[in-house]
Amino acid sequence: MKQHLQNTLLGLSILLMLSCSVVHADRTTSETSEIEYHRYDVPSDPEGQRYHRFFPGPAPEELFYDTRQKIVANIDDTPQKETIVSIVADSKHDAFAGNWSHAFLLILDETEAGVPKKKAFFKFLDSATSDLDDPAKTVEFQKPPFVFNLGSYPGHGIPFRLVDLTGDGILDVWFDLGEAIAVISFQNGEFKVVFSCYMNPRHQGPEYVDLDNDGSYEIKIPYDIYMVDLPGVRYVRWISLYEWDGNIYVLNNERFYAENDEFLIALLNQYNDLLTRYGRYEPYSFYLGLVFYYRGNAAMARTHLQRVVKHAEKRKYTRTVKAQDYIQAAEFLLKKLAKPRR
Repeated sequence: MKQHLQNTLLGLSILLMLSCSVVHADRTTSETSEIEYHRYDVPSDPEGQRYHRFFPGPAPEELFYDTRQKIVANIDDTPQKETIVSIVADSKHDAFAGNWSHAFLLILDETEAGVPKKKAFFKFLDSATSDLDDPAKTVEFQKPPFVFNLGSYPGHGIPFRLVDLTGDGILDVWFDLGEAIAVISFQNGEFKVVFSCYMNPRHQGPEYVDLDNDGSYEIKIPYDIYMVDLPGVRYVRWISLYEWDGNIYVLNNERFYAENDEFLIALLNQYNDLLTRYGRYEPYSFYLGLVFYYRGNAAMARTHLQRVVKHAEKRKYTRTVKAQDYIQAAEFLLKKLAKPRR
């Protein structure tokens, strides 16, 4: 028992040191050393407005185009640099509040005549009621499994940065939309969306981390899952881990939760506190069951998930999350546990 505790503490210490040392550890390459960043402070900046010509016409009456940021760097397999520009459609009724309704990412080549030429044009999170007549390709954002109460549009700001996430020596675009992350990568001769996912970063931000030092980054997307109005225990902090499979980023939560004792201990402590004060609380049972499911502990997973199926209907949740959400998910996992793993 003592030896097991020592091993656990040692493992936690190693995990903590690794997380402190590798988070956002951008690789220093010839490409990253030649990145030029430029931000636009006001929508009336003439240099920023020159990129609005790629829209077929002016913004609808209630909106205006606002160029936010430009980066010049080489992000494909040609020797020339590209110009990457972020543009939003802001509301004239709430200008400069940061609550934009459309976001765009424009990738350009500079011609010999100094006139920018479009290479790719993406539109993110079209949350407005008005339709924009634009040539951009709409990016659909995914909702992760077993996270039920995510928003459908972002909040403030759209900073983006360049980093070689896939490990192929070509810089990728990491685009932060406030409540979602997208990654644009040059693959097989064209720019593609290789990752897009909603998040809820109330207490922690998204991270890219090379966990196994294989040259490509894993992506950690946070969620603070709203539970109930109980002081100190209103949120479950959850992480979805995505890894590069050579084509796109795919979910691999089994890898993240298999040996993450620190996360499991924190969740157990919260749950035990609820048991002491309130008897039980089924959403915590669900996420504990999910963690044990990912860790391959079928017995503990069944114990917590069966509790959800038995008791969740008696609890009140939020307007967007119902007891049935947890019950259906728990029943789905219990069916999978009933099947022998190959």
